Amino acid sequence: MMFPDWIILITSFIMVAVSALQISKDDVMDAFTGSNQDLFKNGKKVYGAELVLNRIMLVGSIVFFAMVIWSNSIDRFFN
Repeated sequence: MMFPDWIILITSFIMVAVSALQISKDDVMDAFTGSNQDLFKNGKKVYGAELVLNRIMLVGSIVFFAMVIWSNSIDRFFN
């Protein structure tokens, strides 16, 4: 395994842990039935730990995407 592969592995574990720690905002049945009428309405401001978890997830997903692209280009062009 190369450097990007290790970063992908670590980032994926961190993203799974962060998503498990985040609080669910909606009822699960609303997702299946589509009965949520306020889908695009501006929500509440997020503060504290939830804001930190949201930002960790955002940065983690950007790093994950970049490392996957980098890992695929290394394998394609240098092997």
